Amino acid sequence: MSGSIPGSADKAEPNLVPVLDMVFQLITFFMLVINFKAAMVDRDLALPVLGSAMPVEEPADNEVLVLNIRANGELWVRGEHQPNPLGFIGVEASLIATSKSIPRGSKLPTRVVIRADKTIKVKQVLELTDICRDKGFERFDFLVVRSGK
Repeated sequence: MSGSIPGSADKAEPNLVPVLDMVFQLITFFMLVINFKAAMVDRDLALPVLGSAMPVEEPADNEVLVLNIRANGELWVRGEHQPNPLGFIGVEASLIATSKSIPRGSKLPTRVVIRADKTIKVKQVLELTDICRDKGFERFDFLVVRSGK
């Protein structure tokens, strides 16, 4: 006799393919809508206004380290206060060099974006760039607001 025996129950297994497909699509959606660069920007800063400011053409594959200097002179990175800029930048440079197998003492490819409150003195910004240069960073951008003419 072929076929199933009357009275016996066939085992039914659920089809997980649609469920897994939906989970994959949700993960993909959330990865696309998360903006990691927004976490690096301190929205409380009042940036200086400059009429001759020009937008920076930035390649998509470049790494960026955003440093925010608040009006009271504190350095904030990724939403966290950095009490010792020298130590933080040294650690960051070491992490970048280690992850990219860059020899110690060579120049780092990461671009440093400095966002300073308009009340910050230029001397403080230059001191921060000197600290960064000592640790191997050589590419800098300074964020300002372009004034309308």
